[in-house]
Amino acid sequence: MVCVLVAALLLLAPAAPTPASPAAGPNAPTSAEARPSTSPAAGPNAPTSAEERRARAQAAFEHGRFAEAALEYEALWREGHGASDLFNAAASRFALRHYAHAVAHLESLLALPTLTPAQRGEAANLEKIARGKTVAVTLVLRSARPLTAPLTVTFGTVSAFASDLRPDISKTIGPGDRTALALDPGAWRVSVDDPRFEPLTLEVRVEASTPTAPQVLELRARPDARALRRFALGWGAAGAVGVVVGAGLVGGGQGRWSSRLDTPIDQCVSGSPVYPIEACRDALAGAGNLRTAGAGVLGAGAGAVVGGLLALAPTPRERKIGWTVTASLGGLAVIGGAVALGLGSQAFGERNDRSEWTAEDHRALERAATTHSVGAAFLGFGGGMLASSVTGLVLERAGRFLVSASPQARVGGAGVVIQGRF
Repeated sequence: MVCVLVAALLLLAPAAPTPASPAAGPNAPTSAEARPSTSPAAGPNAPTSAEERRARAQAAFEHGRFAEAALEYEALWREGHGASDLFNAAASRFALRHYAHAVAHLESLLALPTLTPAQRGEAANLEKIARGKTVAVTLVLRSARPLTAPLTVTFGTVSAFASDLRPDISKTIGPGDRTALALDPGAWRVSVDDPRFEPLTLEVRVEASTPTAPQVLELRARPDARALRRFALGWGAAGAVGVVVGAGLVGGGQGRWSSRLDTPIDQCVSGSPVYPIEACRDALAGAGNLRTAGAGVLGAGAGAVVGGLLALAPTPRERKIGWTVTASLGGLAVIGGAVALGLGSQAFGERNDRSEWTAEDHRALERAATTHSVGAAFLGFGGGMLASSVTGLVLERAGRFLVSASPQARVGGAGVVIQGRF
């Protein structure tokens, strides 16, 4: 109560602050600002002058309407009026026992370089008293990469009553800083809304009698539009090249497979000087493997395109959900494709032995080779989706996964180089 009376005495200083008052300074309103408007526009609906609002706020304080006084003084300070308004806002918050807001106002006041030593001493003394009535809560910022620039953290009270109006408090935290927040007992909401990071909100319960554990804010970098476009272009280009190359291999392998499988059975009799059965078996297996390899490359290219296109989703939540779903489906496709690949290989080996082929052998070899190729396609498709989706989730979390694809052509061949960097 003594502190409140001291604050009130300081608040009730004359409208033109004396040099000893912490409200005085070059930012105090001039006489021109204080005079009512005499322009032709003045009238019943003319804007109220700063001096009239200040007098109304002082009257509200005198009659114990501290919330009304605090809101008015805070509005005057935000509009660029004198430092006296900031001190009076702090005194009003002190009278309301909103000590965290009083501390924040007085810290901003003490940061002004225009205060005299006497003014600074009075403000520092009130700030010390207000801080002693708060609870220190340590705030720790964590991010995948070190901060290169200060970050603004906003914290506000979770009020139980609609009439409990308190503005949010903003605090700038430098890279690597562990900041001790001076908070009143009660529920608080700490949030970060920075274009470099995903929006983050944390609720903290502050108890007067129990120490509050350090609050950790896990910052997740927000990728910019250029990085997302680069990601989509990289995986899209790599996937398109994979689709084209895979389709070519499938076509070539299918042509060789058909010609080998259509070879007359009597030309594959063991010991035949025209086409020994061993050579027939190896040629057919080679054609089947070529087709299977093409199916795997084709599937991987298609999966990469799917994961890359998800980077064009408009919101981070949609991108995260899309990549999570495709990564899960990709993992299942990899498992199913691997099983089918193994079954097809086993069935093909059982039929493609050293004995003479029959019509039933031909049908069994066709089924086994088809299972083999389909398994490779699913394996490649799942692997492409899994790789592109996982790297997309890394991009969404760290904001810095760069992937690019560059086709290369040379005499006798062509290829594509994929580069990624965390």
